[in-house]
Amino acid sequence: MKRKVIFRCDAGHAPEIGTGHITRSKTLANNLVEKGFLRRSDIIFYTRNDPDYDLGEKYLAESGYEYQVFANNELEANSSSELNILKNSNAILIVMDRLETTDDLIKGVLLSEKKIITFDDYGSGRVLADLAISAIFDNVCTFDNLVRGYEYLVLSKSSYRPLPVKKNVAKIVATFGGHDARNLCQFFLENSSGIPDSCSVDIILGSCKKSVLQKYIQYIESKQLDHRFKLHVFPENYHEIIANADLAVTSGGLSIFEFSAYGVPTIGLPQYEHQLRTIENLRDAGISFLGSDGMAMSSENFKSSLSRMIHDFNCRNTMAMSARKSIDGGGVHRIIKLLTEKFPDIFYA
Repeated sequence: MKRKVIFRCDAGHAPEIGTGHITRSKTLANNLVEKGFLRRSDIIFYTRNDPDYDLGEKYLAESGYEYQVFANNELEANSSSELNILKNSNAILIVMDRLETTDDLIKGVLLSEKKIITFDDYGSGRVLADLAISAIFDNVCTFDNLVRGYEYLVLSKSSYRPLPVKKNVAKIVATFGGHDARNLCQFFLENSSGIPDSCSVDIILGSCKKSVLQKYIQYIESKQLDHRFKLHVFPENYHEIIANADLAVTSGGLSIFEFSAYGVPTIGLPQYEHQLRTIENLRDAGISFLGSDGMAMSSENFKSSLSRMIHDFNCRNTMAMSARKSIDGGGVHRIIKLLTEKFPDIFYA
């Protein structure tokens, strides 16, 4: 029997979108294939290609998966056209990875005898889904089909090996997601004067216009930092770079959890409102500092956080231990166990 699973996710420049949804979906798909629960040919990705949603195809082009891109707002979130496309597909399972689904969308898809999973869904549709996974958001009401907590985080690796916490900060890594919607990289550069000359800085960039990249290069050269500050655009050795950080400055998406799984203390700067809550929760858990004043960028707050993290080994060590305890990187294995137990007729034994 042909088994088809649709991953419905987008990436782009629109508010609250970024690239994390597609990254998580690809990671889950890869693990399902690697472990033999699905064939690569069983999976298809549906993504938008409207203005502000132009990164989905780019991120899927070399994934090895079949994918379809839809323009003309055909896949506008929770629209009647999206519903018709999903319910008329040949999928038997649809994985919805976005911030909000509606009950009308989920009801309509379920009536077509398909199964639905949602990830970190604030919307009313999550209550109706066959399974709702809320790894990041803690402010969703408990219900029978919900599982939540950091133990269900889908990170881009299946295992993490933290390094010992060093007495002195020798390397700082800064990264602000696949799309830096608020130009946090420039804010970081302009407020990096407190970083000691003995410390090197790796800045990891995602989708970035050539003009913006050149602006960063010119700024670094103008401040005579080019011997210590290095820019990386979509580096293949991403994990090698972040695993060796002594301290990280990052937005509140997937990257902040990747650093935490490695036991790297972080200063968080939010791209979006939901990322602010993520950083605040990690701060309250003793895992991260908030380097902004809420959503407002604050040089004073950031420089104060940076100074303390650089000079207070005990603080960094405590944060590293808290991070390793809360975030172990095993979420994808737990989710696959949930899926194969709940949907035994969909996945291969």
